[in-house]
Amino acid sequence: MSILERLSDPELLGQMTVGQKIAGALVTAVIGMLVCMVVLAIIMLAIRIMHALMSRKAAPAAEAPAAVAAPAKTQPSLPDGQCGVASPCAGKVQALNAREGAAVRIGDVLLLMEAGGSLFQFPAPAEGRVLKLCAAEGDSVEAGQVLVILKEKEGSADA
Repeated sequence: MSILERLSDPELLGQMTVGQKIAGALVTAVIGMLVCMVVLAIIMLAIRIMHALMSRKAAPAAEAPAAVAAPAKTQPSLPDGQCGVASPCAGKVQALNAREGAAVRIGDVLLLMEAGGSLFQFPAPAEGRVLKLCAAEGDSVEAGQVLVILKEKEGSADA
């Protein structure tokens, strides 16, 4: 008869020596610890698998905002004395902060556009007057589309 069987039988337990009882308790503790270690190893493996799957899914989403936030490198081709504000990406005009004929200073926010879940401000690149608004509130715009054309103030042209 094994020590574990003796520990589970109250009648046999009374006949065991102290050394046998200690040995039985140690065997029970070791078996319990081994079971706990196996369960913890399974949980850790499951966490690693979930982490790998989550990071694999999140990678493409992390790249998208960087492409949306990229500033426009080219300005639209306009006659001398005029400058334009073009959209660097496709989006939707949320608010117009300027009106045709209004005077603007460098940095004045002309409009707000939502793209990729983010809100972008479009500041005036030069001092002058708003010559034409090429988009209205709620309009969907394409990448490179001119949104506002400004008539630059004399002497404020960028060198």
